Amino acid sequence: MNHSKLTAAALAWLALASPMAWANALDGRWVGALTCSENTANRGPGFTLPLTLTLTGMSGTSDRSDEQTVETYSYQRAPSGQLDLQSQGRRRSDTATRWVTRLSGHAPNGTLELKGQMFAADGKSLVRERCSASLTRTPGTPGTPGTPGTTAPPAMAQALQAPPRTDLTHKTFQIKEVAPKTPPKNQAATTPGPGGAPLGDGGVLYLPEDFLLGSGQAWHYRTSPRPQAQPVPVRPATPIEAPIVQRAEALMQQIESRVLVLLDAGEIVSITTTGGIRLDSRLLSASMAKTMTALAAGKAICAGRLSLGQRADAVIPALSGTDLGVATLRDLLMMASGTTEPGERDYLGTTAEETRFHFEGAGNLERLLATPSQSSAQRGLFSKIKPGERFSYKSRDPYTAAMMLEKTAGMPATRWVEEQLLAPADAEHAAILATDRSGYFRGANDGMRLALIDWIRLAIHVDKERKQDSCFGRFIRDMGSTQIRAPGLVNHMSGYGYFTFTENAMTPQSFWAVGYGGQRIGWSTQPDNARIFMMFSNSADRHMDLVYPIARDWMRLGSKPRN
Repeated sequence: MNHSKLTAAALAWLALASPMAWANALDGRWVGALTCSENTANRGPGFTLPLTLTLTGMSGTSDRSDEQTVETYSYQRAPSGQLDLQSQGRRRSDTATRWVTRLSGHAPNGTLELKGQMFAADGKSLVRERCSASLTRTPGTPGTPGTPGTTAPPAMAQALQAPPRTDLTHKTFQIKEVAPKTPPKNQAATTPGPGGAPLGDGGVLYLPEDFLLGSGQAWHYRTSPRPQAQPVPVRPATPIEAPIVQRAEALMQQIESRVLVLLDAGEIVSITTTGGIRLDSRLLSASMAKTMTALAAGKAICAGRLSLGQRADAVIPALSGTDLGVATLRDLLMMASGTTEPGERDYLGTTAEETRFHFEGAGNLERLLATPSQSSAQRGLFSKIKPGERFSYKSRDPYTAAMMLEKTAGMPATRWVEEQLLAPADAEHAAILATDRSGYFRGANDGMRLALIDWIRLAIHVDKERKQDSCFGRFIRDMGSTQIRAPGLVNHMSGYGYFTFTENAMTPQSFWAVGYGGQRIGWSTQPDNARIFMMFSNSADRHMDLVYPIARDWMRLGSKPRN
């Protein structure tokens, strides 16, 4: 069955029946969402869709139709207060029922909670094992469309579920602040881990507050502000979205995170912080800069300056004769250069001494990449690991991709990022791009600091571009698709695209920019889904089992699931 039809199931106009005084407690208009698990037959994804019920009396039926489907709803209320709801649906091109959904439940504490299953046309063959609806009552008026013999006009049905239109923008938007679980720690309160990466209490990954909100080094590249940038639209959450927003606000009080953002169709719906962060506050990318490096490389590919099959040593003379030089740009974007693999819990692949000398001292990125510790192949049991053969997460591969940009873009890679990525995203505030003292863009673990509103603009820009029938749009779609298996490194994700993580078991059909300590931007891979999830944190990596369900449910609201 095609569940794009269930978008229409969102409006179940249920009929008037003989009222009884003891049953009037459920009378009214109930608004919420229907959620069903994946299709048990073909593993089609689960979904969450709007649902509106108008209840008056003990029982009723109503027809609902759209351009593709027709559904009949019926409900029966028992003296105990239990509500039994059944929907039968078909495509317009069919004459027979294609699916049946059955739900039952009560309204404890003013919330109507229904649970059940979805079946095939015979009403017996299970299609979706778990379906549930959670609805809250809003004022309703008997006799409006939805009463017996009345069909709600399609335009009215859409308006009831459409986000409320406002003239709000981020310029007047008030961020929601909640109390933090614990006060954030600065670097002095952490301990150095492998490669010098900071660790919090108990050895957990921790991005210190003075890193997350810092201003980088004096020699780092500063982009030019663009005060003419357009404001970002804002709208309030719909009744269907409100429970997810509330869950996000509650989560922020339970984990060591600083900002959580929910976006839809280019609009801000919700921003929750634990205090002290404004829309113009700069936030560190951590390793999300790797994803931005991939996007910048994609722009260079589309401009004819690079190609996925181009070897590193073809444009970086210092890598001539090295194992790293043999790796292609595609190998690098997949974290599969085949070079020396870092030790356990080492996400950098460089020592603290190498970092100090080449990024803060007399060395530079190009010289670092040419050193034997960086440019030599990893040894397998019998031979060297070949480029493209095995995923191995480390900063070396994005460093090399960034250096390929330096050599081919016709300008410093920092300017390329500014002109080809940030300007098209309409970034407003000055960004800080990390470089070595030679000015080479680092493009990996701490490569970018953008204002929160500009991270939002950039995420929206990527989502819009991925849907275009263009070279860059196709690159982003490939970037967000699994190119190589990457099991075990990041909780719940087992695939890797081009400097992005894929195959999120808890948030299906999504791809992610991931950064140390809990930095996340998640996009849907569905063509028409414009929902985006964003988070900046001190130490939320270990709590992703709480984070991803919110991202999943947010993205499901934008899905158009198929049979």
